Amino acid sequence: MSPVEQAYNYILQGILSGELAPGMRVPSESVAEALGISRMPVRDALRRLEGDGAVTIYANRGATVAEYSHDDVIQLIEMRAVLEALGARLALAHIGDAEMEEFVHLRERMDRAVNDLPNWITRHDDFHNYLTSLSRRPLLMRQTERIRMMLRPYFRRHHAEQQELEIPGHEHQKIIDAVASGNPDVVEQTVRAHALANVEKIANLT
Repeated sequence: MSPVEQAYNYILQGILSGELAPGMRVPSESVAEALGISRMPVRDALRRLEGDGAVTIYANRGATVAEYSHDDVIQLIEMRAVLEALGARLALAHIGDAEMEEFVHLRERMDRAVNDLPNWITRHDDFHNYLTSLSRRPLLMRQTERIRMMLRPYFRRHHAEQQELEIPGHEHQKIIDAVASGNPDVVEQTVRAHALANVEKIANLT
């Protein structure tokens, strides 16, 4: 792994874990020291993260974790809903018994992590990334991953403030059942509704 990739993954993990919250300065010097690399690859990693919408770089001020307004978050969630619903619709043509078994496996992994928020969120994303990947539309998948990355701090805070992540398996079982129906309209509507759930509550965390 190159120094740039090391720095990128290190900073991204800090953002995804909640250690680096929206608006916080990304300490490039500390990152370089922790990884035993120079500051140049850290700067390159920050530019890449800025392109991903994860950080904002200010001239002469360094980088901070990107902050999004209430309206920004609503728009991002709406975009995610449309793209993931389209991806799910397209995925139907490539789903058989093996893929259905994998959905159940991924849902069960989420169920086992209900008391571990960071792990649950990672497994939640694994479920949705797998569904979108079956659309066989790489550009679509990259965009949904990027939007989810931009929303992660708000999504994480929303779930951290709830007493329970979800009734184990319930919400994602709805998606599995919709996929099993083979009806593209049902699949698209179910995935869109899932993505739009709690949109105002999440946006109000900005």
